[in-house]
Amino acid sequence: MQMQPSPQNNFLTKDLYLGAILYSKQMKLEGVKRDGRVCWFEFLDKDACENLQKEFFSKSLEVNAKEYADAIKTLKDLVFSEM
Repeated sequence: MQMQPSPQNNFLTKDLYLGAILYSKQMKLEGVKRDGRVCWFEFLDKDACENLQKEFFSKSLEVNAKEYADAIKTLKDLVFSEM
């Protein structure tokens, strides 16, 4: 099954932990797309997500640990609830 293209201003990631960062930073989750066994998290506001991604990978992003842990659980629930 081929994944449908996303609107240009949406941000896609298959990285659960990056997705959890974005979710915990209040980025709007548009949905979870599946491409075979791979799940892609789709977020609105590509520019804001890309900025958070840069901060995440440069280790300069601060996040509330409880919100981050809750976000991981939420995204896992979304992935496994539809299998």
